[in-house]
Amino acid sequence: QLVAHPMYSAHGMSYKLCFFVAAVCVVAAAVIAALYLTFSFTWAPVAFVNVVFMLFFGCLMMVLDWPVPSPHPMLARTRNNIYKFFLFMTRFTGRGVWYIFLGTMIFFCLWDLKISKFFGFALGTPVICLGVWCAAMGWRLSNRLNKVRESLQLGDASSQCPERGISTVMFGELANNAGVKFTKDELDYVVNALSESPTNDGIVSALEYSNWLQPGAQTIV
Repeated sequence: QLVAHPMYSAHGMSYKLCFFVAAVCVVAAAVIAALYLTFSFTWAPVAFVNVVFMLFFGCLMMVLDWPVPSPHPMLARTRNNIYKFFLFMTRFTGRGVWYIFLGTMIFFCLWDLKISKFFGFALGTPVICLGVWCAAMGWRLSNRLNKVRESLQLGDASSQCPERGISTVMFGELANNAGVKFTKDELDYVVNALSESPTNDGIVSALEYSNWLQPGAQTIV
């Protein structure tokens, strides 16, 4: 069954739009570089591999962040597969590191190869800046989520999770009781980070909730 991921809800469009623009920048840089290498008959096999890499993952990013709340079933299936095989692309921290890496690749393909310094700067800089912001946001959300866990660990936290699991709204109430307030957009990503399955139903199961409360490293959002 294909279920729309909570991060694709209407109130998450502000983040999605930024992520979609970054995907467009990556695809545009790959297309520009590919056209130049093809029609200039330049022999640059390493650069060509990099361009194919950028084009492939840029297209995946566009599918992942396509700004449509209820996508075509094929897009929803692809998104579920991205969640399953490229989980880092659904996390703020993972996106941050990924965007910084892709931004440097844009500079390499367009600026260093002297294809177009203007497009190298214009397309690479926004992606890198978004990556820095995402990494900082992921670090901040991860620390705040860990504060909620530490607070719940002090009490009988297991009794607060029903057998059917905890919804996004219920988790927000738990966080508020622990003295941590998340926005609606942030809650979508927090619940997404706690999920251990690609069902993308916006529910933290009782098992996932119990695993999260176990001592150990904090969950990365």
